[in-house]
Amino acid sequence: MKQRILTSVFFIAIAFSGIVGYATVIKADLNDRYAYSFYNMDTLGYTNTDEKATDRAVFIHPTSGPGLKYTVQGRKDGTSWKKRSEQKTIYSGSKVRLANEVHDHDETWVRVKFVRTTTGYTYTHGYWNPDPL
Repeated sequence: MKQRILTSVFFIAIAFSGIVGYATVIKADLNDRYAYSFYNMDTLGYTNTDEKATDRAVFIHPTSGPGLKYTVQGRKDGTSWKKRSEQKTIYSGSKVRLANEVHDHDETWVRVKFVRTTTGYTYTHGYWNPDPL
């Protein structure tokens, strides 16, 4: 009887540790490089600017708030920002790689533009990465 109880406790502990470990793995994302925040009473906003080193898609991961319309923009030093991707509506909880042409135009700088889809006294928070893994 004592052996059964110990065995049951052991298996419950193993099962519980597996669930906790699984939740931790899902929450962490190596591509969550830069945080951004957008107030949804504003019409549009931008992430910070970063150097674009590869031709990979830009990673976007909104973690809270209403969906936004996202567009990747690129530029060379001393030039104005140009649209370098299609506009895509991305909702909270999504993890999206947005194909772009920044590298195709020999541009070194990248940022993400967002446009609200709804007006509200709330923020959209998330992460982005110009050169995800």
